[in-house]
Amino acid sequence: MATAAKEITPVVASVFQIAPEDIQVDDRIGLFWPDKAAALGKLMALDGQHEPIKVRKNGARAKKPWTLVVGLHRLEGAKLEGFRAIDAIEAFGDARQLRDIEASENLHRRSLAPIERACFVRAVADASEARLKDQHGDLSPEQIAVRARWDAMRAKAPGVERDDDLNEAEADHTSANLALVYGWADETAEALGLSRRAMFRDLALHRAIVAPFPDLYRDLAKHPVAENASALREIAAIKDLANRRSLIEGLISNPELTLAQAKEGLGLSSSAAPAPTGATKFMNNTTANLARLSAGDQAKIAPEIVNTMKSSALLALRAALDARIQKEGIEA
Repeated sequence: MATAAKEITPVVASVFQIAPEDIQVDDRIGLFWPDKAAALGKLMALDGQHEPIKVRKNGARAKKPWTLVVGLHRLEGAKLEGFRAIDAIEAFGDARQLRDIEASENLHRRSLAPIERACFVRAVADASEARLKDQHGDLSPEQIAVRARWDAMRAKAPGVERDDDLNEAEADHTSANLALVYGWADETAEALGLSRRAMFRDLALHRAIVAPFPDLYRDLAKHPVAENASALREIAAIKDLANRRSLIEGLISNPELTLAQAKEGLGLSSSAAPAPTGATKFMNNTTANLARLSAGDQAKIAPEIVNTMKSSALLALRAALDARIQKEGIEA
């Protein structure tokens, strides 16, 4: 007679709390980024800990009762913020299995929604800037950036960079390219697993949607429109702050509303741009070519660009530069 199939009882990992100082940290597979830990700590202090760390139970002779399996940045961030306890899940298995868990967690991290990612990138960037300021004392941002570039070149293998390259790197720095060579940029992008261009897009999104509307961005993040980074950039492109707020409020009030419908309701719909002709065509080609240059190359040709301008246009150029410098928060 056939026997009845055994009922399978699902195993649900229970979350419990551990004092951070009771957790031993051994050698890790992944790299550790102090700025990322600092940012995670601040976000956990603000919004709570959404993901528990994973730990394994130690033997009676161990110095500490638990060993970390996954979640080093969360653990160190909690320590920096003075957490008395951190949420954890116990992991089971032999050493190889636990190592596989750590590797899997490093390779398949939860994909963040655009607004959540923008907040995280901003927090990491803030932590990176704060660390640099602590390290370099009273140096100006420009001087910090020069030193960061110098250190990066000096770290390369001998012979890769010539002495005159280093001298040029130390001398050739202006406020105009500060945002692209500031010391935290490359390191922060690497810590986040992003290109530097993607990191700056996220920072721009934070500056346009999160920072101006602290009372709205969390609710906007729940709207289907917020799942699309291109749609959020379209919202961010609305220059008038009041119109941007009205658009966001309209979306929040009606989760079924599309972005196009919300813009149309406020009279913000834009018709298709006309095909470029004449001066517009030349301008588009010029700006496209400039955008292909690195920040350093742009800085080198800046005097040439100024000399090319007609004298009657110089005041307009200066006004545009002043407005851009103020917008970026660049200090002379």
